[in-house]
Amino acid sequence: MTVDPPATVVWLDAQPPDASQARALDSWGKAHGTRLAPPGQARPPAIAVDPAHGDDIERFLDRVHDALAARDADAADRALSAAESTLRAHPELPQAAWLMAEVERARSARFRRIAPIDDEAAERAWMRAEALDGGRVAGVGEQPSNAHPEAATVTVTLEPAGGVLWLDGAVAIAAGAGAAIATRAGPHDVRVTWDDATVWAGWVETPAGSSTLRVAVPAPPPCSAGDVGGARAVAGGVEATAVRCRAWIAALPGAHGGSVVVATCEAGRCGALLEWSPPASWTWAPPEEEPRTGWPSWATWGLVGVGAVVATGVVLVAAGAFQSAPTETRFVSGGLKAQ
Repeated sequence: MTVDPPATVVWLDAQPPDASQARALDSWGKAHGTRLAPPGQARPPAIAVDPAHGDDIERFLDRVHDALAARDADAADRALSAAESTLRAHPELPQAAWLMAEVERARSARFRRIAPIDDEAAERAWMRAEALDGGRVAGVGEQPSNAHPEAATVTVTLEPAGGVLWLDGAVAIAAGAGAAIATRAGPHDVRVTWDDATVWAGWVETPAGSSTLRVAVPAPPPCSAGDVGGARAVAGGVEATAVRCRAWIAALPGAHGGSVVVATCEAGRCGALLEWSPPASWTWAPPEEEPRTGWPSWATWGLVGVGAVVATGVVLVAAGAFQSAPTETRFVSGGLKAQ
């Protein structure tokens, strides 16, 4: 015998169902022969984030600064290359954008202070740093760029929708909603997280002006919170185009106290929202008896029974039923006869 899997219930209201609404959902499931279950908590596989990589990059930057002080171009170039390659391999680091900006500023200082001097390369490196972290005040021995990165707007699409997209360490798109993001032309660190766990990360180059970016992230398991989390109530129904759960239930508070509105769904398609109220509960309790006072009824009936027995005895005595039969001699014709 096979048992049908439970249908996932997706509560679309901001507030969780109260006790009466939960009872209504339970009665709906029983009336429709459907077992209901909350969404699963599985999510896309997370990328391990090792803070040791950030420590390595900090050490490479220290070597660059030492090489700059010693005017050692080869040592500076080796340390810069090691720092950048480590960052390129680990965009999942939360501080990746900030660290890359410092690498670019160190490269700008190298082009300005150690032969061969290259002012144009130094300007480009400083602007790339500003694109990553928005810019900062130049430190001792640093010379900022006279120009700034051009404005850029990038429209990001997450496929499948869901999670949170981070651009250069700041939230750019919450809950997977596509949007046009205002930023600066240049390099950027992009991460996507589910429940604070990084599931995708990479580096992108954003051109000046408008552009689009499609990020293909690992899909969450069907019927998990990540899968059904994008569903939402709209005028006249439920919008759930990205949901992959085979059978699930969308529910909202009803117009009447304790009722719910429910729509049955298959993947990204949902039926009409219909109101459901649980049947009225039926209870019965025996009526309370008034406290009895005085002579109990059982005693009355007992005495009636005793009286009946006594009366019957009196009648029988009066009738001579309990007297001994007399024995006497009577003379009759033909001889003696005892009676």
